Amino acid sequence: MDEIYLLIIGAGKGGMNLLQMFNAMENVRILAVIDRNLHAPGIQLAKKMNIPVGNDWKKYCLNHHLDIILNVTGDNILREQLEKYKRAQTEIIDGRSTHFMWTLIEKCKEMQQYRKKYLATKRELEQYIREDQFIVGKSAQIQEVKELILKVAPTPTTVLLRGETGTGKEMVARAIHQASHLREKPFVTVNCTALTPSLMESELFGYKKGAFTGAEQDRKGLLEEADGGTVFLDEIGDMNLELQAKLLRFLQTGEIRPVGSSKIIFVKVRIIAATNRELEKAIENKQFRSDLFYRFNTFTIFIPPLRDRIGDVPYLAYHFLTKAEVKLNKRVNRIAGDALQLLSGYHWPGNVRELENVIERAVILTTGETILPEHLPLTMKDSEEAPENKENFKAVKSKVLEKYEKHTLLKYIDQAKGNISQAARLSGIPRRTFYRLMKKYGL
Repeated sequence: MDEIYLLIIGAGKGGMNLLQMFNAMENVRILAVIDRNLHAPGIQLAKKMNIPVGNDWKKYCLNHHLDIILNVTGDNILREQLEKYKRAQTEIIDGRSTHFMWTLIEKCKEMQQYRKKYLATKRELEQYIREDQFIVGKSAQIQEVKELILKVAPTPTTVLLRGETGTGKEMVARAIHQASHLREKPFVTVNCTALTPSLMESELFGYKKGAFTGAEQDRKGLLEEADGGTVFLDEIGDMNLELQAKLLRFLQTGEIRPVGSSKIIFVKVRIIAATNRELEKAIENKQFRSDLFYRFNTFTIFIPPLRDRIGDVPYLAYHFLTKAEVKLNKRVNRIAGDALQLLSGYHWPGNVRELENVIERAVILTTGETILPEHLPLTMKDSEEAPENKENFKAVKSKVLEKYEKHTLLKYIDQAKGNISQAARLSGIPRRTFYRLMKKYGL
């Protein structure tokens, strides 16, 4: 079983007793013992046990994974500071009573159960993201994006997503959120271009009743609503400089002040930002703050345009076909080969979003179960780029059609509850052909 990581703050007699008790427990690791008095009895004992000691608890909150912080000092101000600096998943327990001891032991048990469940869920999520359930595609570029998602998701690090409009930046942000320990907390999207600067400030930070005309009641800002979760700031490059300064202060302190209020509110969220702009040029033109850029640029993921991963078009096309079938309640389950070739030969200036719209439109237009070239926009038929991708397209087309055939066979076998003759009848495929396809795919 994985270890529970503890930090003990307070090394007097009570802290020393806790140190002895938890050092003897299985699956519990004491990261450090902290006290302002480096001659305290608990500090001396920790040294003998080769457990790190010191007087700076902040570095452990900021730079280490902690499950539980034991505050044995009885200092309420310290408690408030710990709440401010701790990560979302860290529990703070304070007190010196017997009740405190039992609470602590129960918390350790709960934490071990949670850790076991979390690790199982984490493995499932990694598989989910790698297997096209969230970010669709097999190209080397998109596989790299998936790996970066899995690396940064468990951390509290601010992430910057860069890419053209329509490349799927919000989907990547959602994938990071879903692969993190915050997945059950809010995911709030903020479109930085949707409102005027003054309205955007009240939208982000909230406002008090009477703060401006029309403010008839108190309202929480989106940052406060997302407390404990993730905020996705879309098109951050279009935010005005004054609001950038306020956002930077929030990133540095975690503090917000609603418009018209004198009260400071502490909020803990993970920030993921996205832009289609060249922020370096915006900095040169004094349209974007360099200090805010460096704050966001800790971990950057570049989302490739669809034209640079054209081999993913068939996979995406069938993915969007399935979505459109459900949305429109219409049975369309195939894309003709020549239609797929047109899709793979197009340059996709609107990227993944444009492809999704094209597929939905085609599903609306078709009267059968197959998307044909005539259901696609004329611009695709006039594209001169199709021959360039012909060789690549054939290989991808073969793989996609095989995957689709196997999926369809399994669907009919499942519907027929394993009765192959019934499955063949449901599919409309001759039984002999159905058996041949089963043999081909090892079913």
